[in-house]
Amino acid sequence: MARKFILTVVFGMLFSTLYLFAITITIPGNSDFVMYLNLSNIGDQELATVLQDADITPIISVYGKLSIGSALNPSFFDELENFSPKVLFGSPIGMVLPGKIGDKSLEFLLSYMFDTNVQIPKLTINEPSVVTIDNKKLYIIRSKDNIYLCFNKDVSMFAKDMLNAKISAISLSTKDDVIAYFKTYKKSFIGEFLYTFGDYFGIPISDELIITKNGENYSLSVTVNKTFSDYEKKLVLTRRGILKGLSYLNGANVIVALDTSNIADLSLLSKNLDMDIPQEIQKVFEFLDIFNSIALSATFDGYFTFSGTYKPENEQDARFISSLLKNQLSNMGYQVVVENQKINIYPSQIDKALLKSITENASFILSINYSDEESSAMLSIKTEILDSGNLSISGEFNNLAWFLEKFEELAEPYFDETYEEEWEYKEDENWDEEYEEYDEEYEEEYEEEYGEERYEEEDTTEEINYSELEYEIADEIVKILNACADYVRAQGPQEVTLEDLYDYGYIDYIPDNFDVKGVVMNDGTVYVVIHVDVSEYDVEPSNIKSILYYDKNIYSDIINGKISVILHVEPEQKAEE
Repeated sequence: MARKFILTVVFGMLFSTLYLFAITITIPGNSDFVMYLNLSNIGDQELATVLQDADITPIISVYGKLSIGSALNPSFFDELENFSPKVLFGSPIGMVLPGKIGDKSLEFLLSYMFDTNVQIPKLTINEPSVVTIDNKKLYIIRSKDNIYLCFNKDVSMFAKDMLNAKISAISLSTKDDVIAYFKTYKKSFIGEFLYTFGDYFGIPISDELIITKNGENYSLSVTVNKTFSDYEKKLVLTRRGILKGLSYLNGANVIVALDTSNIADLSLLSKNLDMDIPQEIQKVFEFLDIFNSIALSATFDGYFTFSGTYKPENEQDARFISSLLKNQLSNMGYQVVVENQKINIYPSQIDKALLKSITENASFILSINYSDEESSAMLSIKTEILDSGNLSISGEFNNLAWFLEKFEELAEPYFDETYEEEWEYKEDENWDEEYEEYDEEYEEEYEEEYGEERYEEEDTTEEINYSELEYEIADEIVKILNACADYVRAQGPQEVTLEDLYDYGYIDYIPDNFDVKGVVMNDGTVYVVIHVDVSEYDVEPSNIKSILYYDKNIYSDIINGKISVILHVEPEQKAEE
């Protein structure tokens, strides 16, 4: 009994040293990729425990070709949905189990992996043996140091030829603090994905991804290697540091900073964040193409900041949007500051020391942190263009599963509300189609019997009475609005002032309570903002707004007690000769 106990302790100590030191993985030299997972550092310890029971170092390696091969079959998507390794059958993929493993231990492991009883024939060194699992073939090769599980015949041939020195081999040493590693050769999996969605400068040729763990925090590092023409390399290097100088609120729950030089619209972002971004600030997204880069930050208790670096050629546009926002946001507790070719919007009541400036050579930054009485989570991602032009992605995260679960809970009411609105709309459509004919007949009968009485009831409806002065001010606004439009069409795209309108005879006098500002866009479109101060008159601004909308078909707004109307005149298209 004592002898058995001593042997158990010694074996346990021996096993513990097996995976505390690096091991070497050897794969065929014609492989497109290699990856390994250190299961002892992953949250779910079930498989690591199984491997330990089977006397196997808890590092599993995968290699092969970046292709589905013949794996696509009727059961493929079912196996994929269930995260079953059976989905790999037929694909050009191999798996390496390091260490000398006995046949019984291997049977135990494969039975666990494929959730079925697996019987293994006696294995011959460096020669493939075939095991049938659910009518699919798994090729097993035992080498002097490893076991190779090959999911199609070609991959088993690659492994055999490598072990017999007919083709070259790739050797990779694992590291203890790395829980996941992925590297490609001759092809780029991550780079091709990013290329498809916008990172199209240079040609991606290989990737390397590393995930490490320190306590409860995980770190992510990705490098995408590229080959460039001299021309494209110069272009991509001009984007280094494009976010520098943008400001954000230190400690914000959400921070997003990105290169917008080639983005025409961010309406999706503004729609998804409309609960956090004041509606007035969302006007800045209509001018997104004037910015090279922007940064947004927000807290869950309602603070929001915007920072944008505008293009030098769009300085007039920047002055216009900043002026518009100043008028609309001053009474909402926000400051709008234009300096150093940047527009910054931030709450007036915060300490300016809380506004931090981006100093890194990043091209994209995303930072999210969330906590409640139950737990907390953090996610941070940054992309950077290196001196070589290659792309670097780094990040940190913790408690990611809990965060995604919480995010789903927070988003669910929004999607439920959207679904209900769509459902109600569809239901109304069906109701209209089904009862449209009936409603028309019923209306005719009702008109004949009760029409006269109904009209009498409608005549008693109370009407809002506007004063004569309110009508006069509305007419004056329309007069100035039309004068601005006529002036721009006659004189061409240029800024408009009341003095210009008077000098050119478009108005007979300059009203004291009117303020007119105009700006010309790059495409020749002219925006004119008219502010009317009615504080000295015995009128209700909302009444004038209603007169303009219902009688004149002109939309206006009330800002700081002033009536505000925006006119835009597009350049006339010259007819082709």
